[in-house]
Amino acid sequence: MHSMLAEKVRKYMEDRHMLSRGDRVVVGLSGGPDSVTLLHILKEYQEPMEITLFAAHVNHCLRGGASDEDAAFAERLCREWNIPFFQKKADIGALSAKSHRSEEETGRLVRYDFFRQVLRQVNGDRIATAHHRDDQAETILHHIIRGAGMQGLCGIAPVSQGVLIRPLLDVTREEIRDYLRENKLPYRVDATNADSSHTRNRIRNGLIPYLERDFNPDIAGSLARMGEIVREENDFMAEYCGRVYRECSSREQGIVDLDLKQLLSCHSAVQKRLIQTAILEVRGSPDGVGFAHILAAASLAGQSRTGSVTRIPGACGPPFHPEVLVEKRYGVLRFRKPGQEDAPAFFDVPLPVPGTVFLKEPGILVTAEETDVQKGFAFSPECIYVDESAVRGSLRIRLRRNGDRFHPLGLNGTKKLKDFFMDRKIPREERDRIPLLVDREDGKDHIIWVIGLQMSGDYRITESSGKILRIGVKYKNQENIMEGNQCRGMWKEY
Repeated sequence: MHSMLAEKVRKYMEDRHMLSRGDRVVVGLSGGPDSVTLLHILKEYQEPMEITLFAAHVNHCLRGGASDEDAAFAERLCREWNIPFFQKKADIGALSAKSHRSEEETGRLVRYDFFRQVLRQVNGDRIATAHHRDDQAETILHHIIRGAGMQGLCGIAPVSQGVLIRPLLDVTREEIRDYLRENKLPYRVDATNADSSHTRNRIRNGLIPYLERDFNPDIAGSLARMGEIVREENDFMAEYCGRVYRECSSREQGIVDLDLKQLLSCHSAVQKRLIQTAILEVRGSPDGVGFAHILAAASLAGQSRTGSVTRIPGACGPPFHPEVLVEKRYGVLRFRKPGQEDAPAFFDVPLPVPGTVFLKEPGILVTAEETDVQKGFAFSPECIYVDESAVRGSLRIRLRRNGDRFHPLGLNGTKKLKDFFMDRKIPREERDRIPLLVDREDGKDHIIWVIGLQMSGDYRITESSGKILRIGVKYKNQENIMEGNQCRGMWKEY
């Protein structure tokens, strides 16, 4: 007959579909009370559930001879219980210093990497770790102290990545101690758990007892229940945002674009999730990416001018993760690694009056038409009005060339286009992609408009202006400019 705790754990696993008959399970075994309890309970169900167990132990080399004794104990226990044993020795202190991570984080990464290695070696199905309800409470409190969002408040998931399972997550530390005592099971004690220099230990040994004494005797249970509630809502958000992400994202050669119109039409919480997902897709890991970075990218999408860039820092590792550049482009928010960019497409095309041209790169529709004063003016970054009599040649749209100069409206004299871009802090990689509207007279170009940024004072409307030209642009996907093949005949495409 199985104990009440073992039956509780079996029911918890069954309700969450953690194991199936015939599964091969790698159990993380430190030798401490939690992992010994987990391995013993799973061993009790090994025959009824037809599962095969393996144990994996990492010697962190942080406690001298005590670490070696932990490893020897774990190996001896598995020999007695007839469970195949795998171990790895890793100098976590040295690896932590090298990777600029805490020893706790470094140890976690090394452990899970080894568990997955063993899983592949034994052709396993699941990795089981001994996190319990008190660990859950500590984790959630730790995340609250650090200012976590919804994902952090979920705490530890019962099942994650389709492989990791935590069968003891509804079990208290006290229940584990009782189980060990009732079954006369040996275990190791880690003396560093009392070290108050670690935040986690201060939460466990100081904060939680204080909250239990003065606020809520079952604070661990309350935090665990909150984690379940938030996790359910987070799962819904993740599923919903995943659908939206698939609809508004496109990718090519490792570069991810989010459609700006679709992105900005979403609730701000969804926007941040979509941005986070794009960063993860390009970068490969969320390590080192904080709320401030997500907020900077969201601000870039909603408020900054075209051509603006923000940088998401890389992780120095190991494992190493690259920096990500987030750029506001014409109609899209682009995510890419530095240096990961194609050369801009060349174009130098005529703009008839009246007429419309569509430039596939950079994805803009440009329209020129005559208008008059009675219709009024609506100047914007997407629309200018020009004195038609000032145009001496033909209108063309092209990219910049060496030596380009123009007369910015409001400035006395001309200015090098390069200096104009530098004054506006336009990133170097964007300058070759910004289209120019020019007046070409006898082979010489006069810049009328640095599209989206500034028009020339030489073409401004004055009191003596007669005919007036309205020049407008629409960016890719703006107002569905490409929707419907029936509209294609209305413009020339380049």
